[in-house]
Amino acid sequence: MKYLDVESFRAINSRLSFPTTSGDRHVVGRVEGYSCKVAGADKKLYRYLENKYQEDLEEAKNLSPEQSSLTNIVSPFGPLTQSASRKTLFYLIATLNASFPDYDFSSLSADQFTKEPSPGFALKSINTTLLNVGCPATLRTSRMWDSIDAVIGIDDCDVYSYMPAIESDPYEDEGPVWSFNYFFFNKSLKRIVFFTCRCMSNLDELEDQSDQELVFGDFIDEPVETEFYPTSQHALKSMAIGGGLKL
Repeated sequence: MKYLDVESFRAINSRLSFPTTSGDRHVVGRVEGYSCKVAGADKKLYRYLENKYQEDLEEAKNLSPEQSSLTNIVSPFGPLTQSASRKTLFYLIATLNASFPDYDFSSLSADQFTKEPSPGFALKSINTTLLNVGCPATLRTSRMWDSIDAVIGIDDCDVYSYMPAIESDPYEDEGPVWSFNYFFFNKSLKRIVFFTCRCMSNLDELEDQSDQELVFGDFIDEPVETEFYPTSQHALKSMAIGGGLKL
């Protein structure tokens, strides 16, 4: 996957970090664009996934008819007997590998992803989640979804989400209160926009700082609150989210 250096995404990401309304948590997110250009490690990953699929087919031959029927269940990408469905799975895994280079997601299976009912459904879910934790006023002016739409063409996308198990969660060490991972996939453009976000508690950080003060007597600067987060004007034009926010 080729990372796309999108200037408007850098501006979005600078705002996708903010304290929650309660003050005891903070939200950190980012939006990244990728071209589905396969090279190097991606080719190796694709061969690995294809070989794994063929091995699974061979194992299925030794199963009973009832058991082997399970291998024909339609995935979120369509029947895995179709190469196009398996390639979509590959693209999403390759995107995760590119976005989290310290992790290896090659063992993920299709059932760990979900296809969202529509792009508008995903937009509403993201907006509602972030508004509910108190994103600052810049949400109303930064036009996040306009910037994303210019890169990916949201209406023409299939949208998938990834809810990781504990052992495959790249945010596990941070102990997030919640997190989400969305993939906006435009097959025609052969591009993916990856939107990932998590909410973390400040309590552990405050306890660590308190311990440092007791042991070392260091002076610790108080955190400076800044305003963040972007807004939407795209597919939800007719919708007002969260207390009259006009999209």
